[in-house]
Amino acid sequence: MSFLPESVTSEQCKDSGLALVLICLIAYSITRAQILIPLAILFLVAAMAFPVVYHPFARLWFGLSHAIGTVVSKVLLSILFFLMVVPVGFIRRVIGKDSMQTRGWKKGKTSVFRVRQHSYSGKDLENPY
Repeated sequence: MSFLPESVTSEQCKDSGLALVLICLIAYSITRAQILIPLAILFLVAAMAFPVVYHPFARLWFGLSHAIGTVVSKVLLSILFFLMVVPVGFIRRVIGKDSMQTRGWKKGKTSVFRVRQHSYSGKDLENPY
């Protein structure tokens, strides 16, 4: 499974060059290394005039961002699941709630589904939530 994109557009190359400019400026604000300002200017001019120069860096940059996005989304969703859904399910099981009526399935000849005799009107659609 490769995260490197097959091709990148000229806009993505320009964005990658501007990301390098931003990285240089942030590094300058932290380290105060004087070489970083002319380097940022050089990266900016190259990004505006010749964005194709950043094609290899753009492939790496967008591949890295895709990989980080994939990992972080899986980690965050897993954390949310185990911190929110699992405790709610555990509490409902301890309390004895059975919203889906799973205990009543196949215990008798009748259906566990509720029959609801309701005619919808315009008032039902005003506040659907």
